[in-house]
Amino acid sequence: MSVALTALLGGSAMAADLAVKAPIYKAPPPISVYSWTGCYVGIHGGYGRAQTSHNVQFDDAAAFPPEFLFTDSFSPKGGVVGLQGGCNYQTGNFVFGIEGDYTWLNARESRSFTEPGGLDTASFETKLRNLATVRGRVGIAQDRALLYVTAGAAWARFNYSYTLFDSDEGTNAASLSFSPNGIVVGAGAEYAVTDWFILRAEYLHYSFGNDYSLPTSANPSIGPGLNDHVTFKTVDVIRVGASYKFGWGGPIVARY
Repeated sequence: MSVALTALLGGSAMAADLAVKAPIYKAPPPISVYSWTGCYVGIHGGYGRAQTSHNVQFDDAAAFPPEFLFTDSFSPKGGVVGLQGGCNYQTGNFVFGIEGDYTWLNARESRSFTEPGGLDTASFETKLRNLATVRGRVGIAQDRALLYVTAGAAWARFNYSYTLFDSDEGTNAASLSFSPNGIVVGAGAEYAVTDWFILRAEYLHYSFGNDYSLPTSANPSIGPGLNDHVTFKTVDVIRVGASYKFGWGGPIVARY
């Protein structure tokens, strides 16, 4: 009897020692989440197209109506290349920033006219030379990806030239340069390939609508006439680029 009781007690103690203990919870290691906070500089390139128009009287412009009246629309287009720089601040998934850029263009279009059955000729050219903006940006970030919209002030520089030849009166020619200002809106996407190297794709729409009077000819019979003008309307640009982000505002360390 005593031997059995001893064996029973010993077995109970061993069973207690072999009881499974509850697991101890361990937090997962921290995960690094990219931060868009910081300043950057970069380059971009792409394609741009502008919209301009003019109103030019030619040949007996002093008379009403003149013999010829040109009201053409132009769409100068070509490649773009430029520089950008700015700063971002991220709070949660939202990114707020400001950016400035300067873009060179080689966008031009020309027109020519010869009087049917006559000798009078006219030629015109518009050329967009550069664009500049200062814009605010608001975006939503998902780790290294950023989608954003942008808007701000815009400036441009474009040339307009004409040569009017009247076989009876002579020639009048001019090459003019204008610097319109307006607004710009757009949208884009960026991706941080590394902590400091960022790729982007962007679309910008510039709206100007500036009218510029043309100088009246010393010989009013040739043209341009009174109230003749050129209008710089809009520019659309599609571009890609790359930026270098400076060292402050590195990755956020978060726990999940």
